[in-house]
Amino acid sequence: MEYDVVVIGGGTAGYVAGSILARRNKRVLVIEKNKFGGVCVNSGCVPSIFLFDATFLLSRLNEIGNYLGIDANAEITPSLFSKRNDIVEYLSDTGRKLVENSGAETIIGEAKIISRNEIKLDSKIIKFKKLVIATGTTAKTPNIEGIENAISEDEAVNLNCKPSSMIIIGGGYAGVEIAQFFSRLGTDVTLLSKSRLLRTFPDEARSVIKESLEFDGVNVVENVNIERIYGEKVYTNKGIFKGEIIVYATGRKPQLPEGIEKLNLNINSNGIVVDEYMNAGENVYAIGDVVDKERKTAHSAIFDAIISSLHILNDKITVRRNNFKIPQVIYTDPQVGIVGNIYEAKKFSTFPFNATTRSIINGLREGYVKIGINEENEVVFGEVIGNKAEELINILTIIVNSKMRVESLVLMPFVHPSLSEAMVNAAKGFFGLDVDNYKSENE
Repeated sequence: MEYDVVVIGGGTAGYVAGSILARRNKRVLVIEKNKFGGVCVNSGCVPSIFLFDATFLLSRLNEIGNYLGIDANAEITPSLFSKRNDIVEYLSDTGRKLVENSGAETIIGEAKIISRNEIKLDSKIIKFKKLVIATGTTAKTPNIEGIENAISEDEAVNLNCKPSSMIIIGGGYAGVEIAQFFSRLGTDVTLLSKSRLLRTFPDEARSVIKESLEFDGVNVVENVNIERIYGEKVYTNKGIFKGEIIVYATGRKPQLPEGIEKLNLNINSNGIVVDEYMNAGENVYAIGDVVDKERKTAHSAIFDAIISSLHILNDKITVRRNNFKIPQVIYTDPQVGIVGNIYEAKKFSTFPFNATTRSIINGLREGYVKIGINEENEVVFGEVIGNKAEELINILTIIVNSKMRVESLVLMPFVHPSLSEAMVNAAKGFFGLDVDNYKSENE
């Protein structure tokens, strides 16, 4: 049995690549070890964002109802976790069906690489011309005595009950998201961060998220050294913390297929090294979170899948990975969205949502839009803190990647009233045209 392309991994990257290649008349096999959808669907974006959405309503419905003059209330029902499971299962099944609908074959099983043109699946030898490795990551287990008493971030978002108390080790994306939605469900949460919370984020964004977590009742403890875990207790240099559930959210590591050493690839602790077309060497490509790259997100994985597929197809619209800035979003309340490199910016302008008509109408007035420009007046950085940041950052991603000059953004006729016009107003701030904001004292 021989295929034009074998894809190992049916997560976000794998299902997209498999579908594209099959739709373009390649004979494709997609192999998935567990469930289609990978980390995003089964233990990342989907269950996490579901719990974010649910607890956002739980926390905000009464508040916004009062603001709008509506008698509204929200309570948890026993079906919360089963509905999350239903959505995860639906999206996992849909991913596999989409691959098969595209004309590719799918198999549930674990592939073992035995040569540069062959894999073994159970007792079958499968040959291929091209191999795409899309095996993703797994939660990294920290070297802490007693860590066997804790669960991973993947397991935490799939808990089927609300624990009375929880200790979370790790102050990155997963840690802060899990901390907030379980705290809003009524769990007593302590978040232990080895350094500053969200240490790679701009200070203002970090400050907003920390304040929000503490407002929701999360005990945030920064610069903590974990000494050991014993039973339900975590021993640290800042005291002993006790939780019914202990979660480690301390990063992720690449999940490599068995036999990958047969391919003689360049692999480091962060993943498989690839070129700008996702090629890892000769007939082998690597895409998604298994790759050595900075932004390991589902949308980055989709981007990788498109780049590698176009290169395999020798398509005339082939693009290079290094040409684009990838946005990142944290699903907290308020949401955080960032795109571009803050260090490329020479000047900044910020416009607060509480000065936009649309935010004043809906009552969700926290946060701001910040843009940064370089010496050529090109927008090179964007930051959104607040309601719908996940959507607004996409507009800034277009602006940053197209290297739009700030003068062009100033003259862009965005809808009024809308949340997105905060971007135009931030741009106007460079020229003293943001009349919807009160003048600063030095104007």
